[in-house]
Amino acid sequence: MNKRPVQKTVVRRLKPYYESNISQRGRFFALAALVGLLVGLATIGLIEMIGAVQRAFFGRASEADFASIVMQSPLWLVVLAPALGGLLVGLLLRFVHGKRYHGIADVIEACAVRGARMDVRSGVSAAVAAAVSLGSGAPVGREGPAVHIGASISAWIAGKLGFSQSDSLTLLGCGAAAAVTASFNAPIAGVLFALEVVVGYYTMRVFAPVVLASAASVIVRRSFYGSDQVFDFSSFTLSSHWELPVFGVVGISCALFVLALIFLVRWIQDMWAFTPVVNWLQPALAGVLIGTLGVWMPHAMGSGYQSIEMALHGQMLPLFLLSVLLTRTVATAMALGSGFAGGVFTPSLVFGALVGALIWALLNPLMPLSSQGAYAIVGMGALASAMLGAPISTVLIVFELTANYEVTIAVMLAAAMASTVMQLSPHTSYFRWQLSRRGVNITSGRDQSLLRTRTIESLVKQSYTKIADEDKIIDVQRQLSAERNRIAILTDAEDCFVGSANLRMLVAESIEHGFDTPARDVLGPANRCIGVQTNLVAALQEMAENDMDYMPVVEDRDELPSVLRGVVFRDDVLRSYYNVIRAARAEEFGVN
Repeated sequence: MNKRPVQKTVVRRLKPYYESNISQRGRFFALAALVGLLVGLATIGLIEMIGAVQRAFFGRASEADFASIVMQSPLWLVVLAPALGGLLVGLLLRFVHGKRYHGIADVIEACAVRGARMDVRSGVSAAVAAAVSLGSGAPVGREGPAVHIGASISAWIAGKLGFSQSDSLTLLGCGAAAAVTASFNAPIAGVLFALEVVVGYYTMRVFAPVVLASAASVIVRRSFYGSDQVFDFSSFTLSSHWELPVFGVVGISCALFVLALIFLVRWIQDMWAFTPVVNWLQPALAGVLIGTLGVWMPHAMGSGYQSIEMALHGQMLPLFLLSVLLTRTVATAMALGSGFAGGVFTPSLVFGALVGALIWALLNPLMPLSSQGAYAIVGMGALASAMLGAPISTVLIVFELTANYEVTIAVMLAAAMASTVMQLSPHTSYFRWQLSRRGVNITSGRDQSLLRTRTIESLVKQSYTKIADEDKIIDVQRQLSAERNRIAILTDAEDCFVGSANLRMLVAESIEHGFDTPARDVLGPANRCIGVQTNLVAALQEMAENDMDYMPVVEDRDELPSVLRGVVFRDDVLRSYYNVIRAARAEEFGVN
């Protein structure tokens, strides 16, 4: 038998598939590179906009020397600048959807439960508000708004091109990676951050486009600012590997600090909620406090890059370190809890450097340790890991910035300890705490979060028999048999739900009490129902708790009595449950 014609036939049939697949991937890779370029330019625009606002307020701009600018400014200006900046941010807040500025937590939510769909207008508003916030001296980071801008651009492009959820998610990861890359001049860290924090998983079909976007973004960054790193890292080494347990203590201390900061931010948010102050005025009042702290401690304001540099090079005495840490913690918590726009990536690096340097200052007189700069670097990695919930990304950020293998080992240990403490706490990261405050529980898993966004509304059926108030069990059984239903439901004159029973319950009651028993007496109570907007997880929980294979569905479960909408069956809920999970796996791995 001649096999060559058969082989040629197979090749001829498969060739169009491979050619179209390669062509499709090639176009997507080109789009990923384009997204990297656009987001890189947008991030550079944000950096320049922050500088322009700083010059407008203080006469000159410098992230690296902002504390020095504050020291040389008149005291009235130090207080007025963040107060006026807060007022502008608050006024802008009145026109923002949801009356809050969006950041990385919203990007994570979009990836996890919203099919990578985002509102591009929220990205623009976050960029303007972040420029005003940082330019006026608020101690927050620019990376949160930058990532949100990048994700918004990606989501807008994906929506215009009609991309599937899988491709939209990949493109959104490209935008996030490009933003981090352009902000910190760290392409490797940008890729890992997008995959670990934003997208939430690693596959080759996602990895390759994200790398291309990051590479395109770093070209933009270095075209404007050269190849200089954000921070000036000297050559730090470890004196002894016996110090590794001390680095573990640094990691635990950093995690405890993050938990304390979360508590403080939550307390400030709750405090504002109990006051009559309107939300758009809160940033201005917080700005007055931030400026007042800045008069006493200039390092409490701005991005904090100057504080990092001083901690790295041992230019802070222990009491000064403690003062900077305390004042900046209060100022940052006030900014985050009062509505200023900004991220927590840069603040986590600042706090980490201060905590690491402070631990070195306390322990070095008791035992010979490595340099203060080494402990500052370890603290940066550990606290960022705890804050972001991204130990792999933060370890690689430190390695990419320092190119120091020895210090990276110490960072890895500290980050592992910090992450372990956070996993044992109610809040595994700052972002997940933010989402939990909005009722989005990513900690329970992406699948659970997806299922909680799917309601039973489309599963509601009319497969039931309405009965009258005076009907007896024998009458109901005859009606069910005639209409071939197994669910009997009683409603009042306004069609509001009163109670229900299935055929099995009616048969059991008729055997025990007789066929002439009023059906109303054996019906389940009026509160044994669910609302039409109940999610799949809650619906299954209700059925399990009541040992039922169906649930009556009403218009609003919180306001009984409520109009009956129909019934939902356990089999249908389980089938939808399975379809959601299967679709999620298909989107992740690009399979049908």
